[in-house]
Amino acid sequence: MRIIFLFFLLANAGYFYTQSDWFNDQLAPVILKQQNLPEGVERLSLLRERGLGTLSEKANGKAAEPTTTSKISKKAEEPTPAPPKEAVKKPVAQKVAKVDTTSRPAKPEPVKSAKPACFTLGPFRKTSTAKHADEAISILGIAVKQRQVSQRRPRGYWIYLPAFKTYEAARKQVNALQRKGLKDLFIMGKGQHKNAVSLGLFKREGAADERFHLIKKMGLSVKKETQYRVRKLIWLDMTVPGNKTSTVASLTEVADKYSRTSLSQRKCE
Repeated sequence: MRIIFLFFLLANAGYFYTQSDWFNDQLAPVILKQQNLPEGVERLSLLRERGLGTLSEKANGKAAEPTTTSKISKKAEEPTPAPPKEAVKKPVAQKVAKVDTTSRPAKPEPVKSAKPACFTLGPFRKTSTAKHADEAISILGIAVKQRQVSQRRPRGYWIYLPAFKTYEAARKQVNALQRKGLKDLFIMGKGQHKNAVSLGLFKREGAADERFHLIKKMGLSVKKETQYRVRKLIWLDMTVPGNKTSTVASLTEVADKYSRTSLSQRKCE
């Protein structure tokens, strides 16, 4: 009876032994076929997969080498090291220069040209002639300004006796001079020379002086007075800019077309 009991006991032990080896053989491929778990979820593994070995191996002081599956699980469990802060390059925002639309660029300073030259042309006796010359010079780009002056020219020389107190006194003096052969005598009837005796109006000063000395030898208080004619004359004053000095030659040609006038340089005001 004891022999039969031992037989069944050994048979059961052998069965369980064989079954444990078969279970271990079937477990490995199952573990290798497991799907990848989501990030952050830990995978379950046996103690032998963690490198702790079986109880028998631990008792013998031997540490079982981790299988390929345990190595894969360790790599999966190890967190991926974060890249160093220096390696992470933040996008650099490019600074855009602000354009000030309100400010305007400074205007360039004008280039200083040479000093202007100033001339005058005249005199013109007629206003129409002066106007024609003005227009011809303005076409050259030269500024023209008309200047009018009054000119006195001797018209003649008057020889006379100062005014008498009365007309009768002046008449007696005229009769006396006529008896001496003098002619062209008459008495002034109005103005500031009323009752004066005119002895002649001469164009030439030499002829006037002869009459003057003749009357003076007679012991009379004779006078000589120059008579003037006043006339208006027109001059054209011009200013030639420093950058247009080449027009001076053209200005000379225009001035030559007007007789009795002269072109001369003047001081710029």
